[in-house]
Amino acid sequence: MKEDMYFDDSSEPKNSFDNFFIGLLGSFAMTAIMVYLVSKGYLKEDIGVKETFKIVFHSMEFSSIMIASLIPSLILFFVFYKTERWQSAYGLIVAVLLSMALVFCR
Repeated sequence: MKEDMYFDDSSEPKNSFDNFFIGLLGSFAMTAIMVYLVSKGYLKEDIGVKETFKIVFHSMEFSSIMIASLIPSLILFFVFYKTERWQSAYGLIVAVLLSMALVFCR
């Protein structure tokens, strides 16, 4: 009888920040920040954020910049994998696939 009181039937670990939208928005945010930082180094001009994204989207190097900007998302995926945050990892994968679709369909 006393043993039932101490029995915890939840076999899954309780992970904070294990949410599909955290992975999705985290990946989009990291990709946007990296596109901005890489393009600022590439353009070497002092222009605003909106103009930077316009120039990068219409440049020939857009696909190279986008692919290089997805590398931090890969690192974040391995962090989610190691800490068993599966829903966040799924959201991150969807975001990466949508970003790659933007690169290939442009």
